[in-house]
Amino acid sequence: MAQTAASQDPQIEELLAVERRFDAALLSADTAALQTFLAEAFFLNDFMGGVVSKAALLEYLGSGALKFHRIEPHGLTVHRHADTGLVTGWTDMKAELQGALSEVKSRFLHVYVKENETWRMLAAQGTVIPELDS
Repeated sequence: MAQTAASQDPQIEELLAVERRFDAALLSADTAALQTFLAEAFFLNDFMGGVVSKAALLEYLGSGALKFHRIEPHGLTVHRHADTGLVTGWTDMKAELQGALSEVKSRFLHVYVKENETWRMLAAQGTVIPELDS
């Protein structure tokens, strides 16, 4: 059965804490922290339909080609099934990719797995929400 944030399950609280640290690491381009949060097989399905590997994401952030200026999460919901956690919600983001600044609202799904007693993000999917983007 799925667990939500309202259940006060300590694992749910852990997942929410990792989610907050993930956002903070993106904002500060902390690739060392991201190295620990992201599973080795991590991938991101981006807004444009592309697939970004862990290595590519870390390279973009580390080189400054990708910069996050704002990440504001909303409507977070957490589901846990044994050693798998799902975090969904939407974000209001401001980011810069290779000098092009954009502001976007997107619905997201983050998939976490528990490896050696540590939650690590395995996959992420983001979809632009056009009706919120005005």
